[in-house]
Amino acid sequence: MKGLALFWQKYRILLRVEWAVMFAYRSESLIWMVGAFIQPLVSMAVWLSISNNQAVGGYNAHDYMVYFLGVLLVDRLTSTWDVWELDASIQDGSLSTKLVRPFHPVHWSISQNLVYKLFFALLLIPAWAIAAALFPMLRLNISLEIIMLFFCAIVLSSIIRFLIGFEFGLLAFWTNRATAIYSLYEGIHLFLAGRIAPLSMFPSWVEGVAAWLPFYGTVGFPVELLVGKIEVGSPAILHNFAIQAVWLIILFVTFRLLWRKGVKKYGAVGG
Repeated sequence: MKGLALFWQKYRILLRVEWAVMFAYRSESLIWMVGAFIQPLVSMAVWLSISNNQAVGGYNAHDYMVYFLGVLLVDRLTSTWDVWELDASIQDGSLSTKLVRPFHPVHWSISQNLVYKLFFALLLIPAWAIAAALFPMLRLNISLEIIMLFFCAIVLSSIIRFLIGFEFGLLAFWTNRATAIYSLYEGIHLFLAGRIAPLSMFPSWVEGVAAWLPFYGTVGFPVELLVGKIEVGSPAILHNFAIQAVWLIILFVTFRLLWRKGVKKYGAVGG
Protein backbone atom coordinates (compact mmCIF):
# COMPACT_ATOMS: atom_id res chain seq x y z
CA MET A 1 0.00 0.00 0.00
CA LYS A 2 2.87 2.35 0.78
CA GLY A 3 4.37 1.74 -2.68
CA LEU A 4 1.01 2.42 -4.33
CA ALA A 5 0.59 5.64 -2.35
CA LEU A 6 4.07 6.80 -3.39
CA PHE A 7 3.32 5.94 -7.01
CA TRP A 8 0.11 7.97 -6.94
CA GLN A 9 1.91 10.89 -5.26
CA LYS A 10 4.42 10.97 -8.12
CA TYR A 11 1.65 10.68 -10.69
CA ARG A 12 -0.31 13.50 -9.10
CA ILE A 13 2.73 15.75 -9.42
CA LEU A 14 3.10 14.75 -13.08
CA LEU A 15 -0.54 15.54 -13.74
CA ARG A 16 -0.25 18.94 -12.04
CA VAL A 17 2.84 19.76 -14.12
CA GLU A 18 1.13 18.78 -17.39
CA TRP A 19 -2.01 20.71 -16.44
CA ALA A 20 0.10 23.81 -15.80
CA VAL A 21 1.91 23.34 -19.13
CA MET A 22 -1.37 23.01 -20.98
CA PHE A 23 -2.73 26.23 -19.54
CA ALA A 24 0.55 27.97 -20.25
CA TYR A 25 -0.06 27.13 -23.92
CA ARG A 26 -3.87 27.24 -23.82
CA SER A 27 -4.15 29.24 -27.05
CA GLU A 28 -2.10 26.65 -28.91
CA SER A 29 -4.21 23.86 -27.40
CA LEU A 30 -7.45 25.51 -28.52
CA ILE A 31 -6.10 26.13 -32.03
CA TRP A 32 -5.02 22.49 -32.27
CA MET A 33 -8.45 21.37 -31.07
CA VAL A 34 -10.32 23.58 -33.54
CA GLY A 35 -8.08 22.31 -36.36
CA ALA A 36 -9.03 18.77 -35.45
CA PHE A 37 -12.70 19.64 -36.04
CA ILE A 38 -12.21 20.17 -39.76
CA GLN A 39 -12.01 16.57 -41.00
CA PRO A 40 -15.13 15.21 -39.21
CA LEU A 41 -17.19 18.29 -40.09
CA VAL A 42 -16.14 18.19 -43.75
CA SER A 43 -16.96 14.46 -43.90
CA MET A 44 -20.36 15.16 -42.37
CA ALA A 45 -21.08 17.87 -44.94
CA VAL A 46 -20.03 15.60 -47.83
CA TRP A 47 -22.19 12.68 -46.74
CA LEU A 48 -25.17 14.93 -46.03
CA SER A 49 -24.84 16.23 -49.57
CA ILE A 50 -24.53 12.72 -51.02
CA SER A 51 -27.52 11.37 -49.10
CA ASN A 52 -29.77 14.27 -50.22
CA ASN A 53 -32.18 13.60 -47.30
CA GLN A 54 -32.29 9.88 -48.12
CA ALA A 55 -30.90 6.92 -46.18
CA VAL A 56 -27.56 5.63 -47.48
CA GLY A 57 -25.95 2.60 -45.87
CA GLY A 58 -28.49 2.71 -43.06
CA TYR A 59 -27.76 6.36 -42.23
CA ASN A 60 -30.17 9.27 -42.68
CA ALA A 61 -29.41 12.98 -42.18
CA HIS A 62 -29.79 12.80 -38.40
CA ASP A 63 -27.60 9.68 -38.25
CA TYR A 64 -24.85 11.37 -40.25
CA MET A 65 -24.86 14.43 -38.02
CA VAL A 66 -24.63 12.57 -34.71
CA TYR A 67 -22.20 10.01 -36.16
CA PHE A 68 -19.63 12.57 -37.24
CA LEU A 69 -20.08 14.58 -34.05
CA GLY A 70 -19.37 11.29 -32.30
CA VAL A 71 -16.27 10.83 -34.47
CA LEU A 72 -15.11 14.31 -33.49
CA LEU A 73 -15.58 13.53 -29.79
CA VAL A 74 -14.09 10.02 -29.86
CA ASP A 75 -11.12 11.03 -32.00
CA ARG A 76 -10.23 13.84 -29.59
CA LEU A 77 -10.54 11.51 -26.58
CA THR A 78 -8.41 8.74 -28.10
CA SER A 79 -5.90 10.26 -30.53
CA THR A 80 -2.24 10.66 -29.54
CA TRP A 81 0.77 12.64 -30.72
CA ASP A 82 3.51 10.79 -28.81
CA VAL A 83 5.14 9.43 -31.96
CA TRP A 84 6.42 12.92 -32.89
CA GLU A 85 7.66 13.78 -29.41
CA LEU A 86 9.30 10.39 -28.88
CA ASP A 87 10.90 10.43 -32.33
CA ALA A 88 12.37 13.89 -31.65
CA SER A 89 13.63 12.99 -28.16
CA ILE A 90 15.38 9.86 -29.45
CA GLN A 91 16.93 11.67 -32.41
CA ASP A 92 18.22 14.69 -30.46
CA GLY A 93 19.21 12.72 -27.36
CA SER A 94 16.84 14.44 -24.91
CA LEU A 95 15.40 11.03 -24.00
CA SER A 96 18.53 10.57 -21.88
CA THR A 97 17.26 13.03 -19.26
CA LYS A 98 14.05 11.01 -18.85
CA LEU A 99 15.89 7.71 -18.58
CA VAL A 100 17.70 8.84 -15.41
CA ARG A 101 14.50 9.93 -13.66
CA PRO A 102 12.87 7.61 -11.10
CA PHE A 103 9.85 7.07 -13.34
CA HIS A 104 9.54 5.20 -16.64
CA PRO A 105 9.48 7.78 -19.50
CA VAL A 106 6.16 6.37 -20.72
CA HIS A 107 4.44 7.84 -17.67
CA TRP A 108 5.26 11.38 -18.80
CA SER A 109 3.41 10.68 -22.04
CA ILE A 110 0.51 9.00 -20.20
CA SER A 111 0.06 11.94 -17.83
CA GLN A 112 0.16 14.38 -20.75
CA ASN A 113 -2.49 12.37 -22.58
CA LEU A 114 -4.74 12.17 -19.51
CA VAL A 115 -4.64 15.93 -18.94
CA TYR A 116 -5.27 16.90 -22.56
CA LYS A 117 -8.11 14.40 -22.97
CA LEU A 118 -9.75 15.57 -19.77
CA PHE A 119 -9.48 19.14 -21.08
CA PHE A 120 -11.13 18.19 -24.38
CA ALA A 121 -13.86 16.19 -22.62
CA LEU A 122 -14.70 19.15 -20.37
CA LEU A 123 -15.11 21.33 -23.47
CA LEU A 124 -16.71 19.02 -26.03
CA ILE A 125 -19.26 17.08 -23.96
CA PRO A 126 -20.99 20.17 -22.45
CA ALA A 127 -20.82 21.88 -25.87
CA TRP A 128 -22.65 18.94 -27.49
CA ALA A 129 -25.20 18.88 -24.64
CA ILE A 130 -25.95 22.60 -25.10
CA ALA A 131 -26.17 22.26 -28.88
CA ALA A 132 -28.50 19.25 -28.52
CA ALA A 133 -30.77 21.26 -26.23
CA LEU A 134 -31.03 23.94 -28.93
CA PHE A 135 -31.16 21.69 -32.01
CA PRO A 136 -33.21 18.46 -31.82
CA MET A 137 -31.26 16.97 -34.78
CA LEU A 138 -28.23 16.62 -32.50
CA ARG A 139 -29.98 14.71 -29.72
CA LEU A 140 -29.16 11.13 -28.81
CA ASN A 141 -31.34 8.42 -27.35
CA ILE A 142 -28.95 7.65 -24.54
CA SER A 143 -29.14 5.66 -21.29
CA LEU A 144 -26.89 5.00 -18.31
CA GLU A 145 -26.01 1.59 -19.74
CA ILE A 146 -24.92 3.13 -23.04
CA ILE A 147 -22.82 5.72 -21.19
CA MET A 148 -21.06 2.98 -19.20
CA LEU A 149 -20.38 0.87 -22.30
CA PHE A 150 -19.19 3.94 -24.19
CA PHE A 151 -16.84 4.88 -21.35
CA CYS A 152 -15.32 1.37 -21.29
CA ALA A 153 -14.91 1.40 -25.08
CA ILE A 154 -13.26 4.84 -24.95
CA VAL A 155 -10.80 3.76 -22.24
CA LEU A 156 -9.73 0.65 -24.19
CA SER A 157 -9.58 2.58 -27.45
CA SER A 158 -7.46 5.33 -25.92
CA ILE A 159 -4.96 2.83 -24.50
CA ILE A 160 -4.76 0.98 -27.83
CA ARG A 161 -4.13 4.17 -29.82
CA PHE A 162 -1.61 5.36 -27.25
CA LEU A 163 0.35 2.10 -27.42
CA ILE A 164 0.29 2.11 -31.23
CA GLY A 165 1.53 5.70 -31.41
CA PHE A 166 4.21 5.11 -28.79
CA GLU A 167 5.42 1.97 -30.53
CA PHE A 168 5.72 3.76 -33.85
CA GLY A 169 7.75 6.37 -31.96
CA LEU A 170 10.04 3.62 -30.63
CA LEU A 171 10.94 2.77 -34.23
CA ALA A 172 13.13 5.88 -34.04
CA PHE A 173 15.67 3.69 -32.23
CA TRP A 174 16.26 2.00 -35.59
CA THR A 175 15.15 4.50 -38.25
CA ASN A 176 14.76 8.25 -38.77
CA ARG A 177 11.50 7.67 -40.69
CA ALA A 178 9.31 6.69 -37.73
CA THR A 179 6.92 9.63 -38.17
CA ALA A 180 6.61 8.98 -41.93
CA ILE A 181 5.71 5.33 -41.26
CA TYR A 182 3.15 6.45 -38.68
CA SER A 183 1.64 8.93 -41.15
CA LEU A 184 1.07 6.04 -43.54
CA TYR A 185 -0.66 4.11 -40.76
CA GLU A 186 -2.81 7.15 -39.92
CA GLY A 187 -3.91 7.40 -43.56
CA ILE A 188 -5.12 3.81 -43.43
CA HIS A 189 -6.70 4.40 -40.01
CA LEU A 190 -8.65 7.37 -41.38
CA PHE A 191 -10.61 5.02 -43.65
CA LEU A 192 -10.72 1.73 -41.73
CA ALA A 193 -11.55 3.22 -38.33
CA GLY A 194 -14.73 4.86 -39.63
CA ARG A 195 -13.41 8.41 -39.41
CA ILE A 196 -13.97 9.33 -43.06
CA ALA A 197 -17.27 7.40 -43.37
CA PRO A 198 -19.20 4.73 -41.46
CA LEU A 199 -17.83 1.28 -42.30
CA SER A 200 -21.26 0.21 -43.58
CA MET A 201 -20.43 2.35 -46.65
CA PHE A 202 -17.51 0.05 -47.52
CA PRO A 203 -17.59 -3.47 -49.02
CA SER A 204 -18.33 -6.16 -46.43
CA TRP A 205 -14.82 -7.64 -46.65
CA VAL A 206 -13.30 -4.24 -45.83
CA GLU A 207 -15.63 -3.91 -42.86
CA GLY A 208 -14.59 -7.37 -41.67
CA VAL A 209 -10.86 -6.65 -41.98
CA ALA A 210 -11.25 -3.33 -40.16
CA ALA A 211 -13.16 -5.02 -37.33
CA TRP A 212 -10.47 -7.64 -36.67
CA LEU A 213 -7.53 -5.26 -36.97
CA PRO A 214 -7.04 -2.38 -34.46
CA PHE A 215 -9.03 0.09 -36.56
CA TYR A 216 -12.81 -0.14 -36.11
CA GLY A 217 -12.46 -0.80 -32.38
CA THR A 218 -10.64 2.50 -31.83
CA VAL A 219 -13.20 4.89 -33.34
CA GLY A 220 -16.11 3.26 -35.18
CA PHE A 221 -17.11 0.94 -32.34
CA PRO A 222 -17.32 3.61 -29.59
CA VAL A 223 -19.11 6.00 -31.95
CA GLU A 224 -21.71 3.42 -33.02
CA LEU A 225 -22.29 2.53 -29.37
CA LEU A 226 -22.88 6.19 -28.53
CA VAL A 227 -25.24 6.96 -31.42
CA GLY A 228 -27.27 3.75 -31.04
CA LYS A 229 -26.15 1.88 -34.17
CA ILE A 230 -25.28 -1.08 -31.94
CA GLU A 231 -28.19 -2.09 -29.73
CA VAL A 232 -27.62 -2.70 -26.02
CA GLY A 233 -27.47 -6.45 -25.44
CA SER A 234 -26.23 -7.20 -28.96
CA PRO A 235 -23.55 -9.94 -29.20
CA ALA A 236 -21.53 -7.45 -31.29
CA ILE A 237 -20.74 -5.48 -28.12
CA LEU A 238 -19.03 -8.38 -26.34
CA HIS A 239 -17.35 -9.41 -29.61
CA ASN A 240 -15.82 -5.98 -30.13
CA PHE A 241 -14.77 -5.64 -26.51
CA ALA A 242 -13.02 -9.01 -26.81
CA ILE A 243 -11.15 -7.83 -29.93
CA GLN A 244 -10.10 -4.66 -28.11
CA ALA A 245 -8.82 -6.73 -25.16
CA VAL A 246 -6.81 -9.06 -27.42
CA TRP A 247 -5.15 -6.15 -29.21
CA LEU A 248 -4.44 -4.48 -25.89
CA ILE A 249 -2.50 -7.54 -24.74
CA ILE A 250 -0.65 -7.89 -28.06
CA LEU A 251 0.32 -4.21 -28.09
CA PHE A 252 1.43 -4.21 -24.46
CA VAL A 253 3.73 -7.20 -25.02
CA THR A 254 5.06 -5.55 -28.20
CA PHE A 255 5.71 -2.33 -26.29
CA ARG A 256 7.76 -4.17 -23.65
CA LEU A 257 9.86 -5.92 -26.30
CA LEU A 258 10.46 -2.79 -28.39
CA TRP A 259 11.39 -0.72 -25.36
CA ARG A 260 13.81 -3.31 -23.99
CA LYS A 261 15.58 -3.80 -27.31
CA GLY A 262 15.47 -0.11 -28.22
CA VAL A 263 17.04 1.14 -25.00
CA LYS A 264 19.88 -1.36 -25.43
CA LYS A 265 20.53 0.12 -28.87
CA TYR A 266 20.17 3.74 -27.74
CA GLY A 267 23.43 5.56 -27.17
CA ALA A 268 22.74 9.29 -27.32
CA VAL A 269 23.40 12.07 -24.84
CA GLY A 270 21.67 15.40 -24.71
CA GLY A 271 18.94 17.35 -23.04
